[in-house]
Amino acid sequence: RPRRVVLYPVFLKLESRRVLVVGGGRVAEEKLDAVLRSATDVTLIAPVVSARIEEWARQGLIRHQAEEYQEGVALDYFLVITCTDCEAVNRQIFRECRRAGILCNAVDDPSYCDFYASAVVRRGDLQIAISTGGSSPALAQRIRKRLEREYGPEYEPWIDWLGRMRTVLRQALPRSRRTTELLHVLAACRPQNVLDYA
Repeated sequence: RPRRVVLYPVFLKLESRRVLVVGGGRVAEEKLDAVLRSATDVTLIAPVVSARIEEWARQGLIRHQAEEYQEGVALDYFLVITCTDCEAVNRQIFRECRRAGILCNAVDDPSYCDFYASAVVRRGDLQIAISTGGSSPALAQRIRKRLEREYGPEYEPWIDWLGRMRTVLRQALPRSRRTTELLHVLAACRPQNVLDYA
């Protein structure tokens, strides 16, 4: 039997890394919405784009090149997401990236992906990512919705408070086992049980 591929879960730091998105429709818009939470150097290539993408370009959040993808362009980037209407173009870009050691995701084409975009619950610095390895994005979305109810908006200020407490305790009791124990006790609380954390 062939060896089952196990994904390595990771959160990438994209600040100051060059990111390329190819395609200008609804799917590209969704991918950009997620990428722009982290990346600061984003280029999008597509002859025609949605109104929202056009607005991001006008605001200077992305650079828009209004043209078809040209062979080799992806080689100048750290991470590439391709979501054109043409499967052949998506796969060509993936192959270019693979040869050059560049991370690439050809949307909705699991065989041509180095990584999958996970469904994510975001509460400030708390991020919970859900992946089905590309097998069922629909299931990942259902789980995300359930987790969003369990981990509500109150977690965002609480995570900030936990971060401040971690800094204070580590300064007061550096390299202390007691500090680690206290941090675990605080993390075990529910946000509504912690007073004045905001």
